[in-house]
Amino acid sequence: MVKFISSTKKSKYEMNRSMKAGLIGIGKMGILHSGILSSMDTVMFAAIAERDKRTHSFVNGIMPDIRVYSDYEEMLKAEELDLVYITTPIHTHVEMAEACVNYGVNFFVEKPLGTSANECLALIRKIRQNPVINMVGYCYHFVDTFQKAKDIVESMILGKLVYLNSYMYVSQELFRKSKGRAIQYEPGYGVLNVLATHLLDVLIWLFNDIHQVQGSIKTHYSRNIEDFAHAYLVFRSGLEGYMDTSWSMWNYRLAEIKIEVEGERGKMILTSDYVKLYLAEKMQWETYYKQDLYRGVEIDVGGPEYTREDIHFIQSVLEKRNTMTYIYYAMKVQTVTDAVYESALNNRLVTIDINRGIE
Repeated sequence: MVKFISSTKKSKYEMNRSMKAGLIGIGKMGILHSGILSSMDTVMFAAIAERDKRTHSFVNGIMPDIRVYSDYEEMLKAEELDLVYITTPIHTHVEMAEACVNYGVNFFVEKPLGTSANECLALIRKIRQNPVINMVGYCYHFVDTFQKAKDIVESMILGKLVYLNSYMYVSQELFRKSKGRAIQYEPGYGVLNVLATHLLDVLIWLFNDIHQVQGSIKTHYSRNIEDFAHAYLVFRSGLEGYMDTSWSMWNYRLAEIKIEVEGERGKMILTSDYVKLYLAEKMQWETYYKQDLYRGVEIDVGGPEYTREDIHFIQSVLEKRNTMTYIYYAMKVQTVTDAVYESALNNRLVTIDINRGIE
């Protein structure tokens, strides 16, 4: 079990840690994960790779015992690391994960796995040849209300699930970019892959494989990438319904997911703040608020789900077992994302090979 340092114990640099960790990218998520890792008594946070040299003196000033590199390959070669966190822009994820595999280093990479399923195929092949423990940062698996919803769905208390409606919105891109030379549209960098990958992850996690999609996208505020995406989803189970997403919706200061699912014996409404359950036999609603479901963590940096996520990864590395959101699972999410893009760009229904690159 992963333990955290208490104030009565020695400094982390005086302790015998069982695992040596590195970080690629010292942005917001890099700072978040490094703060959590630094509090674990099983992990020695040893090195950071950051291309922007302006941050090096800052890191050395607050963490003088941590070595800082400009090149992540140099870090992987020089340090004998047990695990690495990759918290860099999406288009760099696959090449950095491949480098970790080449050096036999377990890795955690922030979501999504890449810009497309095709981009990820080489990484899948490398992992097969040289397995390492890996995880993609789909943090909603560790949110209390979403875990409660998973329990409800698996209990079959709602009966056969029939229809759903879902969205993920945030107020992020609300002003039009300056005009300039037109560039070819770039799937993989817009709201569908960057934000709604979380929503697709939750839908696949809760309701299993998606079989077909009919999608549409709209660009308004951004250039060459979509600000709005919409899709009709058909699951292999027979469940059908809609997903909608945008980072250009007013009055959503924080990203918000909402899912409503209808079953033959009731209905469930899910958000980060609550789970509402209606059962036909009782003819009444039950509401489970996040504060009622809360399970404490020893350190909270940005939300308890990130601590649970990191504990899950560290325990998986210690026990040499697959994580809940390893790359084969993340490839399923990526494949559905690609199918929505394909459907939208070609205006047709797309049937999904959910095991593409996995089998």
